[in-house]
Amino acid sequence: MEALAPYLPKSQGILPYYMLIISITSIGNSIQAYSTLHFSRRVYNGRFIRNPKLPPASATFNPEDATDKIIPAHNDPKATDQLTPLAGRLFGTWTLITCVVRCYAAYNLHIGPVYDLAIWTYIVALGHYASELFIFKSMTFGVPQMFPFVLASCALIWMPSVRDSYVQIN
Repeated sequence: MEALAPYLPKSQGILPYYMLIISITSIGNSIQAYSTLHFSRRVYNGRFIRNPKLPPASATFNPEDATDKIIPAHNDPKATDQLTPLAGRLFGTWTLITCVVRCYAAYNLHIGPVYDLAIWTYIVALGHYASELFIFKSMTFGVPQMFPFVLASCALIWMPSVRDSYVQIN
């Protein structure tokens, strides 16, 4: 363990280690998002069909450009998921960006704006997952969905409550 000490955050408490572990885990999540759709499909497990209420293509409307071109259909045997290779790579990139911010914050929790940016990564993540669950219906709640909800919720309760312990006022 002494060999790792120079590479670990110097801040007191366990928050920097929590953020570092989340960041390292996120690197693995990003790599898998680029290499397979399997694990992301476990999270985004909603089923969809073409929206039959959309009008046909015309000079002023293209159904392929409609944000509601597919609708939730959990019981239709023809339903498919929305996770394309592009969506998987975008998710991997988004995850990697949050990983970089959180990793940097783990070592710099004393800097107010960095601390706040780290909090924002959890706000955006929780907002994303909540909207996908409750609004867009691209997921149903189960064990794979529990992890991002629990990790983001814990951070959003924990980080604001201990901010004054970490952030140095100049």
